[in-house]
Formats: sequence, structure tokens, C-alpha cells
Amino acid sequence: DTAAKPAPAIIMLHGCGGLYTKKGEIRSRERAWINILQAEGYALLLPASFASRGYGSLCKTKNRPVTPEGQRPHDAIGAVQYLATRPEIDPKRIAFLGWSNGAMTGLHAVRMGADAEPAPNSADARTAVVFYPGCIALKRSYPDYEARIPTLIQHGALDDWTLPDPCRELVANATNHDGGAPMFIDIYPDAYHGFDNPNSKVRTITTKHSGYKSGERTVHVGTNHDAREKAIARTLAWFRTHLVETK
Repeated sequence: DTAAKPAPAIIMLHGCGGLYTKKGEIRSRERAWINILQAEGYALLLPASFASRGYGSLCKTKNRPVTPEGQRPHDAIGAVQYLATRPEIDPKRIAFLGWSNGAMTGLHAVRMGADAEPAPNSADARTAVVFYPGCIALKRSYPDYEARIPTLIQHGALDDWTLPDPCRELVANATNHDGGAPMFIDIYPDAYHGFDNPNSKVRTITTKHSGYKSGERTVHVGTNHDAREKAIARTLAWFRTHLVETK
């Protein structure tokens, strides 16, 4: 039988910059991950939550019309349901991989009791890996947060955009509960927000959001090559473990 086996799939959830550059090209971080994941044999789906609604980057938009707690978890779960109908995809081996705003989307989507949670017996993601989410609002809104599926957070110790400590606390709290799926966090030394970008010089940018006291904040972003290599290896090992073929 030469028919290809159904493939495992990863749904990639973009950050507040949106999926595309102003030239309409997929952003460099996502492009790099596409190459890494395709080399591992994963099918990929990249929902464009902003572009599909007529928006570009929202990083400097104070009152954002599309949010990680609002529309985006429905986009993420909708992507799972769509992939599960495709004959070339194994519906039991679908995962999320998200960054920043997309990482928060992932954490909202996999929360036990989430609005977007799939109906019983319908397809769900098997696992999630999320890079540098912001966990302050999530922890405040859901002090008893638990994940439905095993979830791994990758964060930078120097991240001053989305702080790592609230995520460390979120994981510690979730781990103390009996009901939720396992959650883990790795925090990489000397790494800022966007540390896994393939070649982004460390710099400061001003970001706006209604959640900030002043409405805006100046933060650091940029690559840390050592952290990037370790996080890629950790992510691929996690997916190999959690997306093993089931009988």
C-alpha cells in the first residue's frame, strides 16, 4: 500500500504584528518555523486572524478589535475542526504553536471550560507550545486556570513586554490542581521577547495596549541565538513526544 499515511498537523498562531508584513509576505519568525516544522514532516495551517478581518499589525493599536480572549480562540479551535475533516491529516495529532498574542490565544483556547472549547467527542488539539505569552490578565481572570491538553510555555528571562514570572505562577497554580493536563515552562536566561526570531537585532519598540496604565510601553525585542536553538530543540522534542501516532 503506497498511500501516504495521514500527517500530524500544527496550527501556527501569529503575534500582534499579524501574519504578514506590509509587503504581504509571511513574517520572518513564522517563515523560519515553517521550514523547521516542514522538515519534521508536519502539515501546517496558519490562520490569519487579523488579515482575514481587514487588519494589519495591531501592536501599536491601543484598543484592539481582535483579541486573544475574544475571537482568536474560536479561530484556533475552528482550525482544528477544519483540519480534522481533511483526509490527509490525522485528526488525533493536531497541535497549537503560538507566539505572544498568538501564545495568549493558545492559552485561552486550551483552557478548561473555555468558550471555544470543542463539544464532547469533536476534534480537539492534542497539545500546545506557546512562546512568551502575557499571563497577567489570564491569571487575574482565571485564578484557577487549568489546561485541557498538555501545554509547554517557552519564555525569556529578560522579557519586559510579556513578563515571564506571571506565567511561571500560572503554571505553578495549574500544576497544584488535580484536574488539569500537565503544564510546563522553560525560561531562558538573557532572552528578550521574540528571542526565537532567526535574525532580529535586539532593539526597543513602543507598543500600545489598553491594558497598560499609560496606554503604551517601550520594550525590548530581538534574537538570542542560544535560547533560540534550545527552544527549537525543546519544541520539536515536545511535539515528537505528544504527537506520537495512536493505534
